[in-house]
Amino acid sequence: MNPMISALGLIAPLAIFSLGFGAAHAQANDMFPTKAAAEKRAKELKCSGAFAMGSEWMPCKDFDVYEKAVKKES
Repeated sequence: MNPMISALGLIAPLAIFSLGFGAAHAQANDMFPTKAAAEKRAKELKCSGAFAMGSEWMPCKDFDVYEKAVKKES
């Protein structure tokens, strides 16, 4: 087997895992106890509003807008 293909087979899953972890990490850091704090973060992300996620708040008007804003930030 070609060593390059073998190496890619090991690296690709790690790259995918790290990208997924980055998104989860960003989401965990963007949970706030108050709506005002989430709205402040929304301004940093260049979106507006906040939405409830359980008992906490997240920036932007909804999760789809939040995900797009986080991708643009990174």
